[in-house]
Amino acid sequence: MKKVFVVGGDSLIERMFNEEGWDVVDTPEEADLLQFTGGEDVNPALYGDDVHKTTYYNSRRDVKEAQIFNEYIDKYKAGICRGGQFLNVMSGGMMWQDVDGHLGGHIATDLVNNLDMVVTSTHHQMMLPRGNFQLFMVAEKSKRKATGKEEIYAPFFSKDVESVYYPETKSLCFQPHPE
Repeated sequence: MKKVFVVGGDSLIERMFNEEGWDVVDTPEEADLLQFTGGEDVNPALYGDDVHKTTYYNSRRDVKEAQIFNEYIDKYKAGICRGGQFLNVMSGGMMWQDVDGHLGGHIATDLVNNLDMVVTSTHHQMMLPRGNFQLFMVAEKSKRKATGKEEIYAPFFSKDVESVYYPETKSLCFQPHPE
């Protein structure tokens, strides 16, 4: 049976994995997959940016999850919402710290299957991947509010990034909520 460790615990995420035939385990050592979950924003200091007036982060959580990420760098990792954003940052990406149009349902395009679908999210931030990554899902470009360095990378993305995979860190970053 496949085994998952839900970083920080989350009963909805654990139930989702159980329903799909996964065994939720108590330690990262036991897991085939480390699942990072939703919550607060990611600290902009982790990607070298200033704090936008709408950004609210939990430094203690960032430090704890960064330790897990770094200690288990060779394990497969997946992130939902904030978890995806966190994995994006830990893999070398940045964040748009405030965007419009991603609260509730919106249309995203699965680039692998060329399929439009309605996805649900509650985020006001958006991933801005950098480095070696594979783009899996995009949405129409939102109104982006930049604080500084993310503006440098803006011309490369005519769409909003909803899902991306970083092969070097084995990190699947997924912003919508599947649970």
